[in-house]
Amino acid sequence: MKIGTLPNGGDAIKAANELFKGLLEKGIVEELMAPAVQPGGSCSLALFADAERLDPILPWAPVMPVQGGRALSKLAFTDPGVKTGVVLRPCEARASVELIKLKQIVPDNILFITVDCPGTCEVAAFKASGVDEVEGAKTLLSGKVPEGNNLRTACSICENPAAEVGEIRIHIFGGGDVAIEAEDEVATKLEEAEVVTFSGAGIAGRDEAVKALKAERVKARDELFAKFDDETGSLEKLKEAFSTCIRCYNCMENCPICYCKVCIFKSPTFEHTGDKYAAWAMRKGVQKLPTETMLFHMTRLNHMSSSCIGCGVCDTACPMGLPVATLFRKVAKGVQEMFEYQPGRSLDDDIPLSVFREDELQAESGSGK
Repeated sequence: MKIGTLPNGGDAIKAANELFKGLLEKGIVEELMAPAVQPGGSCSLALFADAERLDPILPWAPVMPVQGGRALSKLAFTDPGVKTGVVLRPCEARASVELIKLKQIVPDNILFITVDCPGTCEVAAFKASGVDEVEGAKTLLSGKVPEGNNLRTACSICENPAAEVGEIRIHIFGGGDVAIEAEDEVATKLEEAEVVTFSGAGIAGRDEAVKALKAERVKARDELFAKFDDETGSLEKLKEAFSTCIRCYNCMENCPICYCKVCIFKSPTFEHTGDKYAAWAMRKGVQKLPTETMLFHMTRLNHMSSSCIGCGVCDTACPMGLPVATLFRKVAKGVQEMFEYQPGRSLDDDIPLSVFREDELQAESGSGK
């Protein structure tokens, strides 16, 4: 890896956008997918082919209405046919790594660009606050939260806010500079095209800043999980907490890890006839509609907890305000620790459900585990 700093004059957004413009103009990529301010306000992902139209790109958009890994699985489920740069947050990059392993992304023509992420706000709350998108991004980059907003729950407990995967990584933690880290082959292309000069020096205080932020997020995570345990510590309490689920499938539709083309919950298996509903109500005295809501969440957990990267878009997508992300993140943490697996860390790490080891889940001799 090679590292250097980007000329920015204290403006991280300008520095990153100059880099993206250079990538397109010099033909290192032919298209670029990145968050951008839309004409109607707010931000969402867009795919750019014209370097002169990059002005609305906002790498640190204050909201994340669509998970970039999910979008990339649509764009690159088959080879897009052109070299495409994709600007991703760490959770989106890690989701993309998992999706490559799951054969949902063909990475051959993709240049992965990951940015350090200070976090995002909920879409509806940010829209209601009336804060300008660019100003909101600048506030987040300063380490604060835009007025009238809070960080999304998933962002407030994210233990992986730093750009640690991707062929190009943009660093903003630890100081006023913006640093770039790139794999040797990509770095050589950038230097030859005179897009970037790698000096060998990054942000001096970045490691300490990332360590402190991680510690703060882990503390918040543990406090949230303890509170969640108190509120949902039994099956009955858990059912009560999720009793207003309407099985709209929004959490599933927006989750980057849920990738099945046909879900069993959208199949005839769960298309019940009227007499069944009537019989269930007769037997129990009352039958909640829609049915099998907890079964839906438990099945999802069973399918994807080992690869959950904690992006929290399930919370954002839920119209009922259910703590979906907290449940999934808590269960996923236990599953991933059990298998000693960190999703999205490396393409070389096999997904637990894809391999079998004779000694897995066996108690260690004398350990009591």
